[in-house]
Amino acid sequence: MVLPFEDLVEGQKIILQRLDEIDTRINKQPLKKYSPKDIADNTPLGIQTVWAAIKDGRIKAEKFGRKYLITAKEFNRVCEEAKSMKYQRVG
Repeated sequence: MVLPFEDLVEGQKIILQRLDEIDTRINKQPLKKYSPKDIADNTPLGIQTVWAAIKDGRIKAEKFGRKYLITAKEFNRVCEEAKSMKYQRVG
């Protein structure tokens, strides 16, 4: 005879296993974010050019409080395209 609480215990074990799987997936992902100054320091772009590109959408950035943060994927894209981005006309 199976008692009701035994089903609950089995369900709890399954949930805990899935939470552990999610936790390992989250810890494997890089969470590095970059500031506009980091882009200006690592590319030939000036800080004003970086800010202008963020404002008009050429660089995707997330606003976090008063700061803008750029994901690692976007940072790598900007570093590769920096020379062409410097001379792009807007508007």
